[in-house]
Amino acid sequence: MKSKKVNLIFLLAGLLILIFLVWDFGINNIILNVAKVGWWLVPVIAVWLIIYAMNTLAWKAIIGNGAKVGFYKLLSLKITGFSINYLTPVVGLAGEPWKIINVKHLIGVEKASSSVILYNMMHILSHFYFWVTAVILFALTTPLDVLTIIVLGVVLLILLFVIAIFYLWHRKGIVYSFIRFINSVPILNKFSAKIEEHEDILRNIEVQVVDLYQNRRSAFYFTLLLEYGARVIGSLEFYFIMIAIQSDVTFLQSIYISAASSLLANLVFFIPLQLGTREGSLYLVYESLSFTPALGVFASLVTRIREFFWIIIGLLLLKLTSRKYS
Repeated sequence: MKSKKVNLIFLLAGLLILIFLVWDFGINNIILNVAKVGWWLVPVIAVWLIIYAMNTLAWKAIIGNGAKVGFYKLLSLKITGFSINYLTPVVGLAGEPWKIINVKHLIGVEKASSSVILYNMMHILSHFYFWVTAVILFALTTPLDVLTIIVLGVVLLILLFVIAIFYLWHRKGIVYSFIRFINSVPILNKFSAKIEEHEDILRNIEVQVVDLYQNRRSAFYFTLLLEYGARVIGSLEFYFIMIAIQSDVTFLQSIYISAASSLLANLVFFIPLQLGTREGSLYLVYESLSFTPALGVFASLVTRIREFFWIIIGLLLLKLTSRKYS
């Protein structure tokens, strides 16, 4: 009964925010942009079904073959989780506990929690590799002055440093290191006691996090490859949008557009729904490729329409989930 109530709350909240977004975006604006893209909107939307399927395969690989949880069940949760995350104000994270709630009855709360945590760690790690790709593509395809070389070098070093931190976490775990850090900061001591109340659960989760890298190395890299591949395939979205308006663009340029705009937008991840940040980042990225910068804003509007479509699908799946589970 608790799961059913939680799902209904998410469904109602999601519908209200979606109605506001559509109203704010404007029905006429949506119709106008759909008309400009035409039937190319179909492959733009379809690309994300492939991405969600690859994300689901990655999540399933982390869970392991022994667990009794089907691909289509996880795919439904993945799409619905996207909707909830997108509609969550400030930082889109509400979809993660929702996934745990709806899969824990199949694999247990600890396995469900660790799989969601692990998947998100791999998802984030793939983004850093993708951003490294953007830096390399920019360096190889654009004339560089000394200042640009220095800036790119610093950005590349930061990205590689964060990637190294992720590998360190997977080798040695992060939970107890985090607890020790909290204990070392006087103002955070009161939070440490609350965290240590769940020490057994945290220990089991951490064991599974470390186990993925140390004892299931093939699953680790398979997951990373799927997530990185999903980012590359996602670049087709910008490729199709540019073709739709008869603008010459290569697939490598589309990869750069996707990766560079993602990097810029994530620097201000705390802004709700990435309002304005995506448009601004795409404006700058298109300008860096000597395209008309306004095309970046247009591409952003089309991606908003694609998001509206998948949010609606996610909310429909959420409604079905709220009926099924009690």
